Amino acid sequence: MLKQNEEYRNKINILEKNIKELEIKILEKDKLIIGLNKRIKELENISKNINITNNIIELQNEIKLFRTYYKLSNNEKLISIKFISIFQDIDFSVIAKNTDDFSKIEKMLYDKYPKYIEFENYFLVNGNKINKNKTLEQNNIKNNDILTLGINNLD
Repeated sequence: MLKQNEEYRNKINILEKNIKELEIKILEKDKLIIGLNKRIKELENISKNINITNNIIELQNEIKLFRTYYKLSNNEKLISIKFISIFQDIDFSVIAKNTDDFSKIEKMLYDKYPKYIEFENYFLVNGNKINKNKTLEQNNIKNNDILTLGINNLD
């Protein structure tokens, strides 16, 4: 019986030693899994950044193509302007280059509203009179500005 108890103790000691070794291996594997999960997250972030970078590059290329197609130089921008009249019978929006002469845009308005070509008209933007011989930029006309058409004499 004493010998059998001794054998059991030895087996128990061996099993306890094996359990401790397995616990150490489990901890090592857990650390490895945590490290791998961190690396996976890092790679996912890198992948997201690559996708974002690719999207930015694609958009930049589209902008270059757009600028080339519409013959926009680096200092030119497309702006939207809206015309109204003091009589409230004009509601006309147009997209133009900031470097376009105002007279070109005025002609577009008259193409749409030909009755106004007969009058001596003036235009205001933000309370300032527009010089028809200057560009939109020189007249300080910005994107989404509203231009008011007035008539000097209604003879």
